[in-house]
Amino acid sequence: MAAVPWPQGSEIALSSRGIVDQKLSRKLVHILAGPGFALCWPLFSAEPNARFFAAIVPCLNLLRVVLLGTGIIDDPKTVNAMSREGDRAELLRGPLYYVLVLLGTTLVYWRESPVGVVVFSLMCGGDGLADIVGRRLGAKHKLPWNSSKSWAGSGAMFLGGSAMAIAFIALFCSLGYFDCDMAAMAAGVATIAAVATLIESLPINQRLDDNLSVPGVVALLGFLLRNALLAA
Repeated sequence: MAAVPWPQGSEIALSSRGIVDQKLSRKLVHILAGPGFALCWPLFSAEPNARFFAAIVPCLNLLRVVLLGTGIIDDPKTVNAMSREGDRAELLRGPLYYVLVLLGTTLVYWRESPVGVVVFSLMCGGDGLADIVGRRLGAKHKLPWNSSKSWAGSGAMFLGGSAMAIAFIALFCSLGYFDCDMAAMAAGVATIAAVATLIESLPINQRLDDNLSVPGVVALLGFLLRNALLAA
């Protein structure tokens, strides 16, 4: 999984001070950046155009990623922090997709649908935890269909993504953004998370970035299952 494009300062500080290694710091930002952004959504008004003002944040980060990835901005320290191999071209894949997903989630779903919450939760909390837990606990128990993935990592994705999604849904329901039947919501989230976890574990993700495959599958399932499982 590629690194998250913001906040780079925190990512660089954590690794440069030796608090955590660079790979772990990137993953922690991957997990926290999207939800941190979504936690700011309640600060915006109820006006219909509020989503467009919120979208300025990922738009600015999108511009920065493109400028860094194309070399228009020369910042080797940031490029190294955001990429695996220190190649600025990497920023035009995983980090770029990550920002695009957050931008799309903001514009398409905003605070009006639980589907958007599930999209960023599975990408951030689920996929991010899968890598961290899988690297540390999954060495001996690999998946039979993909030796680069583990049962521990897949379990962390399912549980972490589901927990984040349900927590955000409960928060947004309490704020009155949409009505909730939490039992139906939880069943829908679990179903979507299970399928997304399976997709993330497939060898195809060695060629297709999972910052695209996971949100894409979640959005499709959310559309198909919303009336049956995610509606109030």
